[in-house]
Amino acid sequence: MEASPYHETFTLPAASEISDTPSQRLLIVLEEMMETAGRHAEILGVGVRDLHAKNLTWVLARLHVQVEALPEAGAQVRIVTWPAGRHRLFAVRDFQLQDAGGDELMRATSAWALMNLETRRPARLDPHLPVFSRHPGRMIVDDFSPLPSPHPGSARTWNRAEPGDIDINDHVNNTVYLDWALRSAPGTAGSLAPSSLEASFLAEARLGDRIACLTEIGCGGKSAILLQSLKDPASGRELTRLRTCWKTADKLKKII
Repeated sequence: MEASPYHETFTLPAASEISDTPSQRLLIVLEEMMETAGRHAEILGVGVRDLHAKNLTWVLARLHVQVEALPEAGAQVRIVTWPAGRHRLFAVRDFQLQDAGGDELMRATSAWALMNLETRRPARLDPHLPVFSRHPGRMIVDDFSPLPSPHPGSARTWNRAEPGDIDINDHVNNTVYLDWALRSAPGTAGSLAPSSLEASFLAEARLGDRIACLTEIGCGGKSAILLQSLKDPASGRELTRLRTCWKTADKLKKII
């Protein structure tokens, strides 16, 4: 089945309409990426509503984003996305984001799994997902190896899953985990945006769950590296693991 790249253009809210920090603008862009991917999946006949009829749904398993330049509030962003093949049990989808002049802002690759809504366990892609052809190559070459975890004694912050955090699959939306992690970045890092973000989504959080975020800070060459883990202490489950790289601007050097 042919699947040509799909594109949409959106405008970031004005600075007066949002909490205008780089991290929050990044989260808005990532949320719009996921929405665009969902609309493309619907066009291809494999959207969430199509899968719900089969008692299945999509869940995001991995995300890897590289940031060349973060768009400012009020800027137009063009999102291009396409199915980029399969990797083990995952369907791979890639993204390229451009500014109004066509210059690249960000690129990303992602891995998606099918989940059975009754058992809440993974399901095989076949026979539910066609084999798509005529898509461009990968934007980021990533074999989705396990991400390292922070030290168990790392700094810890807390969040609770509120009604607005829950998505159509009755669990916490994936961008909420990213929001919790970015808000837990220490010191003045909240005024910056990471140059790359990798996330592994491992388990579900539900309404009312109290979630701990562990953060370990390290250095890698000219970058600061944050290793983070979101955990549900009540069940002992690890929900999400992240690795973010931050350019060592003067503001960030103060916390490493």
